[in-house]
Amino acid sequence: MRAILINPIDETIREVFYAKNKEYSRLNWIQDTINCRTIDGVRLDDNGQYMYIDDEGMLSNMNYFFRYTNNDYYVEPVLIAGKALAVGTDHLGNDIEPEITIGELRSRIQFLGRKALH
Repeated sequence: MRAILINPIDETIREVFYAKNKEYSRLNWIQDTINCRTIDGVRLDDNGQYMYIDDEGMLSNMNYFFRYTNNDYYVEPVLIAGKALAVGTDHLGNDIEPEITIGELRSRIQFLGRKALH
């Protein structure tokens, strides 16, 4: 499955791929890809596009941040700490390849660098 990795550390947005594997679950792959222990999700739009994020990203005093803006969906930009993984979802809520393109994501993301949160 194709997904899109948003990396605020090196300020890149690129495709990544998950191959189904009995010994390596999709959850483990997501955790390893975005370097976290626990995950959470952020909707990107009304069309089933979704972003997995580090659920504990905001707990660290220093982290790399980016801002996601979709004025058609959110009133305010969404502040994300750490890496994120964009996927799509089907009508049952299962992950599928994202419809959103790297170019569309790039136009909605502003990298903020390494910052102190508190």
